[in-house]
Amino acid sequence: MAHQFTVHADIQGVSLDDFKRLAADISLHEAVCKRIPGDNLQILESQKAGDMYTLKRAYNLDVNIPDIAKKFLKDAFRLTRTDVSDLSQMTSVVTLDPNLPLEAHCQRSVTGDASQIKFQLEWTVKVKVPLIGGMLEKHAEGEIRRFSQLEIEIVADELRKNLQA
Repeated sequence: MAHQFTVHADIQGVSLDDFKRLAADISLHEAVCKRIPGDNLQILESQKAGDMYTLKRAYNLDVNIPDIAKKFLKDAFRLTRTDVSDLSQMTSVVTLDPNLPLEAHCQRSVTGDASQIKFQLEWTVKVKVPLIGGMLEKHAEGEIRRFSQLEIEIVADELRKNLQA
């Protein structure tokens, strides 16, 4: 059975209307993904068709393991991430496709009002390793929560930069 969890985050001082306007510009999405910790980023697709926006990228994750292990496991934590967003509904489907025995996807929604925006990320994670899959799913949850928090902080920073411009 897959492991499920929810991540909630708020960004104060940004209205939902401002977010919708800024999110319609694909350069904001690309700027955010370029700041996510990792290396060897490749933007494989960044395409907007009407209200639908697809951003697909691949990069090596900056995971919490010793540096010596990172050297031996070069590209072992390569991740392809695809976000398909409905910009009118403020919803997205996020799919992580790592080169590990892991399946992860998320239903993301953004709501808010004139003073803040609220993110809700409904994650489903499945590690396909017998006996220790559940333990690894909990670890994956911790890493996904950590990266989600970092991404929200980067989004907030990019939104504020664009609102000041």
